[in-house]
Amino acid sequence: MQIYEIDSADAAELEGLRVAASRRAWWHQYGQLFPADFLRFLGYEAGAQHIRSYCNELVDGLLQTQDYARAVIRGGNTYVRLTEMERRIGVRMARQERLNAADPLRLTTIVAEGALRQQIGGPAVMRAQLEHLAQLATERPEQVEVRVVPFTAGAHPALGGPFQILSFPSPRLPDLVWQEILTSSDIIDQSTRVADYSVTFEESRECALSSADSLALIRRIAKEMT
Repeated sequence: MQIYEIDSADAAELEGLRVAASRRAWWHQYGQLFPADFLRFLGYEAGAQHIRSYCNELVDGLLQTQDYARAVIRGGNTYVRLTEMERRIGVRMARQERLNAADPLRLTTIVAEGALRQQIGGPAVMRAQLEHLAQLATERPEQVEVRVVPFTAGAHPALGGPFQILSFPSPRLPDLVWQEILTSSDIIDQSTRVADYSVTFEESRECALSSADSLALIRRIAKEMT
């Protein structure tokens, strides 16, 4: 760093990266449980500053309650053993620690109305999940933004499926996209493709209800869960 005359701020950042790279991150212990791409994603998620997500069928994993997460994992993985299921749930809960860290993650999520009405785990579990969403949106409006695309919005640019756009604090690190579907997952880092996802997200955000109206709809659906 001295030879290349790197300034003190950049040197401190590089030193921080060097130290972090020498540590074994918490998700490494789950190498036999998840594929390599998902472990890479966990690393990116842990270092992200802001995540923008579009969810068409499920609530974002960072906002899921434990009971809701259990119902999702059980429903999508009937072959998973009980002990493995609890480890998967533990990972999902560990990911949420980024929301409570000293440098908390900022999350902007667009969720389709259908995801809020799908009774994952039954009415009681779903009601608790919706109440959890409403609580986060109310108590942390500057950190957690939840926008709902109502049924009345009709067709919109993000109909193709769920995705997440990850942004990082360092200008050296470009945005990435994580997309996971039934049979595959992908980390997208090509700048043109990432730009397409960013445009799609913003256009879909325009189709969504305002934060206040989204919160009102979430609370209304929660009351309907009986």
